[in-house]
Amino acid sequence: MKRPTSDHEYHQQHQCSRQWRPFLLSLGQELGDRLGPDGARALMRRLGSAMSRERPLPALELLPDLEAAMNLVWSDMDWGWVELNDTGDALRIVHRCAPLEAAFGATARSWAPALLEGAYEQWLRAAGAGDRLRVRQVPNTATPADNALVFVLTS
Repeated sequence: MKRPTSDHEYHQQHQCSRQWRPFLLSLGQELGDRLGPDGARALMRRLGSAMSRERPLPALELLPDLEAAMNLVWSDMDWGWVELNDTGDALRIVHRCAPLEAAFGATARSWAPALLEGAYEQWLRAAGAGDRLRVRQVPNTATPADNALVFVLTS
């Protein structure tokens, strides 16, 4: 094995199963090419919502309990972890170590995180957030160095 040049490179090589990596990289390229970034984001958001409906959370009222329940799902899937923080005017959602780039490639950075937008929005609506609130990725927060994606739940 060639020694990785960074922790990020190591995680990119090991967060996605070798048997699926070529297929998923090709799928990611096709999604981006055929649907464009906006179409691919819309599809990923729908998939994230569907994915979270398949993995519903128990009825919880406290934010730390909701975070813990989400992290059980992500841990079971090897999809990193989340930190939830009430900032007073929004709910800040920081997801670390999602395997999206490992699966779909660096070109998917503009649209793949919408999968998490859809998942978090579905879970938060089921927890009582209401249909008017939306989860949105905070622009320019995804960096390979810390492998964190930042979202907010706002109206």
